[in-house]
Order: sequence, then structure tokens, then C-alpha cells
Amino acid sequence: MTGEELESRARDRIENPFFVLGAAPSATAAEIERQGQRLLSELAAGLAGVRRYPTPFGGRERTAELVRAALAELADPARRFVHEWWARGLAAGAP
Repeated sequence: MTGEELESRARDRIENPFFVLGAAPSATAAEIERQGQRLLSELAAGLAGVRRYPTPFGGRERTAELVRAALAELADPARRFVHEWWARGLAAGAP
């Protein structure tokens, strides 16, 4: 595996849609959509507290583009399943 591939995989884990949205993997589709719209509104308003999100790897910057991408990822059931699996494992401290 190349360094570029490792970097891409790490970014995928850090930018897990559940982390970006600050939503639990058990959240319903409606809850996820509400959370995404709330975050987009707060980002547009320039609220400082919404600009970062926690991950098991430390805090990261949240952008409107990341929020929109997270919503799109979680709208697809197959992709959501993969993200749920990773979010549950990473949040639990799995390697």
C-alpha cells in the first residue's frame, strides 16, 4: 500500500459522516437530515463552535462541503452501513 493510499484511508476514517455530523450511528435518517441542516445553517451564520468536530484522532475542521458530503454518503444504505461499522469501531477505540 502506498503512502497516498494510506493517507486516503485515514482521511476517510477521520471524515466519517457520523463524526462530521456529530450524529450517532443509530440516528434515524430524519435525525441525520435535521442535524445536517442545522450544521449548514450554523456554518452559514459563522458560529465558531460548529467549525470543528471531534474524532478519535482529535478535532478536525468542519466545512459546509464536508456536511453536504456526509449527508450524501448516509443517504445511500450500503455506504451508510460501512460508515456505521467504522464509526462504531473507531468510537470504541478499536485499531
